Amino acid sequence: MDIEQAKVLAERCLARFSTAEEPLAFYGDETIDDLGWCFVFPWNTARFVETRDFAHVRGPGYGPIVVVKGSGDTWMMNGLPEDQQLAAYLAEHGLSPDGK
Repeated sequence: MDIEQAKVLAERCLARFSTAEEPLAFYGDETIDDLGWCFVFPWNTARFVETRDFAHVRGPGYGPIVVVKGSGDTWMMNGLPEDQQLAAYLAEHGLSPDGK
């Protein structure tokens, strides 16, 4: 899966949590992490992404969106450490960090 296909899946996932009152947005492409087996898309409220005013930040408990290259699995991480969540996904799905 390439980055453009992953973006479409990540956008669909983020749209499920976005509202007219509090639209959500991704940071720029330079912030997307390619971990080899997945892409990680950081996001926040559109207002925070535009202004960096912490009055508009989405609080703790929400993490970036992950798109798995091999399967298209897409989910939003929670407030636990990202490395733990990614390692747990790999273990649960019998994958190694190279995605195989």
